[in-house]
Amino acid sequence: MATLQLNIEQVITLVKQLAIPEQRMILQAIKVEQDAWWQNRLEQGELQMRSLSTTRGLNWDIMSEQEREEFIDDLMHEK
Repeated sequence: MATLQLNIEQVITLVKQLAIPEQRMILQAIKVEQDAWWQNRLEQGELQMRSLSTTRGLNWDIMSEQEREEFIDDLMHEK
């Protein structure tokens, strides 16, 4: 099978040539990929927060939302 090399403008032009239902299918497929990427980032971030809190003698799982926010704020302002 041959591979077609397209730049982003060409892809956009091709998608615009499709009927609206097919454009929606493409957007939905992209959204599924984006949602999966975002979920992965959230999970990785939470794992990092758990690890960081543990190294500081804290338990992320029992911290209140306010305690978590304060912890993150403290992290952001460390030098």
